[in-house]
Amino acid sequence: MNLRVIILLLCLVVFVAGKVHRFRLQRRSHRHHKVPHAHMHLQFRNALRRKYGYTPLRTTINQASDSKGVVLSETLINSYDTNFFGEVSTGEQPFTMQFDTGSSDFWVPSSHCQVCIKKCGNKFFKESKSKTFHTDKVPFSITYGSGSVKGIVASDDVGFGDLKIQNQGIGLVNISDSCSDFDGICGLAFQPLSMTGSTPLFQQMIDQKLVEQPIFSFHLKSGSSDGGSMILGGSNSSLYYGPLTYTNVTEAKYWTFKMDFVEVHGKGSRRCEGGCKAIMDTGTSLIVGPVLDVLSLNNAIGAQHNATYDLYTVDCSSIPTLPIIVFGIAGKEFYVKPQTYVIVFQDFCYSGFMDMRGLTYWIIGDVFLRENYVEFDWARKRMGIAPAV
Repeated sequence: MNLRVIILLLCLVVFVAGKVHRFRLQRRSHRHHKVPHAHMHLQFRNALRRKYGYTPLRTTINQASDSKGVVLSETLINSYDTNFFGEVSTGEQPFTMQFDTGSSDFWVPSSHCQVCIKKCGNKFFKESKSKTFHTDKVPFSITYGSGSVKGIVASDDVGFGDLKIQNQGIGLVNISDSCSDFDGICGLAFQPLSMTGSTPLFQQMIDQKLVEQPIFSFHLKSGSSDGGSMILGGSNSSLYYGPLTYTNVTEAKYWTFKMDFVEVHGKGSRRCEGGCKAIMDTGTSLIVGPVLDVLSLNNAIGAQHNATYDLYTVDCSSIPTLPIIVFGIAGKEFYVKPQTYVIVFQDFCYSGFMDMRGLTYWIIGDVFLRENYVEFDWARKRMGIAPAV
């Protein structure tokens, strides 16, 4: 047995002894998919406007034996480099969920959601199969970047492998206006944002002493069969370079923070100079900002507006020569390469910077997180950021 194998085995022993649990991730290829139709981009843009309060433009895990809890690394699936989601059980029934730091509720389709079942092909919750299900049939309605949903508030056990969150408030969706690759959404923002009135899932994990630390982390990957991970209850320093740079949450609703600036490297196109409000949102695929700021950045990278899709497109062959985007946060600079901020659908390539009319702040989505590891510290209300491995 050579030295490299011995070191790998020792690392495995350390991970098991420390109750760190890791799942291998998978990425869904988009090589054979067509470019989404223009109305899908409009639908996404309008739903994102509703999510942030703007009027639409048009109508097996081993649980710890003591009270310290575990550190759990959850499998995520990468869909088109624009959506990341993983497997969770509700009432012992499996669902594919998007983990969204831009919302606070947990919902899955019900047996009454005909659009979810017949049109979208989603899994749906079967009340009769759960012994821990309860509902008073209180109605709720939520709007996300992926569309709006309506249904009733309920509660049930939610599981990540063998780790169970008991009596978690959930939404059972009866009506949905759009389809997604995932079945439901698991919100990871704070209580004031909850539309069902339920305690957020991660707060429940802390209260029930299921996690080792009151923090969770995201390590997203692109262009690989290994898509990344969401870590509940801790961080993994082997997944990022150097120390984490911390920035405080300025409003414990969304994961809101102050961004120092954003610019195209070497182009003299700095925006948000002097600082501006930003939100770290794993449930948003792109980076969304004010109209003039996004126009300036897209002009600086040579992107052209495409009226059909209402996006900024670039020549796919030019990607290796495009400049790096720089984000200033807490006095440090973080980078996003063109191979990450340009979204590629076969021979159709578009900028990962999207504007939103009326928006005065920035929504920092997966384009940033695919380059930078982010730790979300629930107790201290802060985020730690470092370049991802």
